[in-house]
Amino acid sequence: MKPMLVVGTILAMICAAFMTLTAIVFCLGMGANAKPPEIRALKLWMLGFTLLGVAGIGGGIFLLRAGQPGWAAGVSFAPAVIVLVIFLVAMFK
Repeated sequence: MKPMLVVGTILAMICAAFMTLTAIVFCLGMGANAKPPEIRALKLWMLGFTLLGVAGIGGGIFLLRAGQPGWAAGVSFAPAVIVLVIFLVAMFK
């Protein structure tokens, strides 16, 4: 395995973790003055973001251990891209 691919994969995992945490914090901020049905919806969004982040990082670790650092970096970085697209769509809507 090439060391730079491993480092890139680890950085992608860190990026995915921070984007997931950012998404959860934004959802928590939106729930400050929300009604109960909106809070339930935000909880589902937070669960979805959490599962997406865990799946990306877990898949990256699995693929890294399997000797596929390039695929691991892509799988690890995918949640960050998905969260960014969701934020951009929500912001310009």
